[in-house]
Amino acid sequence: MSSENKLPETEVQADPKGAAFALPAKKGGSVAKTSSRDGKLVTRLKKSGLDPQKLLDLALPGTTAKSVAKTRHRLILIGFFLFVALPSALFSAYMFFWASDQYHSTAAFAVRSSESVAATEILGMVMGGGGSESTTSNSYIVTDYIQSQAILEDLSKDVDLQAIFNREGADPLFSMGTDLPIETQLDYWNKMVDVSFDATSSVIYLEVRSFRPEDSVKIAEAVLERSEVLVNKLSEANRRQTVRYAEEAVARAEARLKAIRKQMLAYRQETQEVDPEANAEIAAEMIAELDSERASREAEKATLMGYLDEESPRIRMLDQQIAALEGEIATVRQRLGSGSASVDETGDRRDNLSLRLADYSDLAVEEEFAQQLYVTSLASLEKARQEADNKSLYLATFIQPTLSEQAQYPGRFLYSLAVFLMLAGLWSVAVLLYYNVRDRT
Repeated sequence: MSSENKLPETEVQADPKGAAFALPAKKGGSVAKTSSRDGKLVTRLKKSGLDPQKLLDLALPGTTAKSVAKTRHRLILIGFFLFVALPSALFSAYMFFWASDQYHSTAAFAVRSSESVAATEILGMVMGGGGSESTTSNSYIVTDYIQSQAILEDLSKDVDLQAIFNREGADPLFSMGTDLPIETQLDYWNKMVDVSFDATSSVIYLEVRSFRPEDSVKIAEAVLERSEVLVNKLSEANRRQTVRYAEEAVARAEARLKAIRKQMLAYRQETQEVDPEANAEIAAEMIAELDSERASREAEKATLMGYLDEESPRIRMLDQQIAALEGEIATVRQRLGSGSASVDETGDRRDNLSLRLADYSDLAVEEEFAQQLYVTSLASLEKARQEADNKSLYLATFIQPTLSEQAQYPGRFLYSLAVFLMLAGLWSVAVLLYYNVRDRT
């Protein structure tokens, strides 16, 4: 292109308020004359109510848009550097050159029961995950205990967690800190101690991290010890629960038997006889003997009446003997009962063997029943104790806490990548929001 077709050169000027504008410069003219002439032109345009900058934008629209776009792109790149690249680089440098090494210790254990399993239940155990419902629920209890505030309070008696998680040289990002509330300590504990329960094999896996290998082993051993104490408490509670009902049944049966025996003792003291049934047997034997003797005397009288009269001494003596025997029989029978079909409950029971025998029979039946109930309760209690002993729980640790030789944590590269992606995502969202707002205005 020839020099005649080229656009005239422009010169940037500024008004008194600081607004930038550009005016074409005259060829061959001096800078001083051009500036003076342009200043007068700007002054006249302002007096007429026109904006020199808007006129310049209308005269050169492409040049202004490109300048604004370049400025915007520069600001976006500067923002990416300040809010993404620089913080990510600083965090990565912290992770790789300052963050302390963390050593882990792993252990595996399970809650088992000493209860013998029948052959018909083996398939159910396999299908149910290799353990009974009781051991599974207790395994979940142990898992929740390791993740709870209770274990922090229990471990503080044996292990100084504050000193372990704030070792000298530990970086401030991953150390626990001091004078923290128990809730914050629990959050940090759950970050450094990972526990999981495999329902298929009923195995609890434990992983502990700290800034020294021996500290990790020490914490893992303390956790296992406290878990074993908890399992023993659960086993004892289960045993007490199983035996408690049997012991209560024995106590009730024993109290009933004692009450019946007291009634029996009071009856014997009142009647002054040990066994009314034995007295009744004796009375029956006496009646039988007296009746037999009376029959003998009557037979003898009948024989003598064949050749003696009734006024003979021998016949009168036999009549007296027979009358005495009948009186004795009547007396003995009176002791056995009143001889009436109706029973007088308000009479003197001490003189009525039948009433005493009825009372004694009732007490004897009650005593025999209470005795049998007491014996059955004792047998049930012994059986319950045997079952409770067979159902005792214990902690089976088959992987003891391991001693790490190489630091596995923290994941320096993963942490750095995660921070970079997070900052880049936030920066991208901010840029998109800016363009969205710009396009709507």
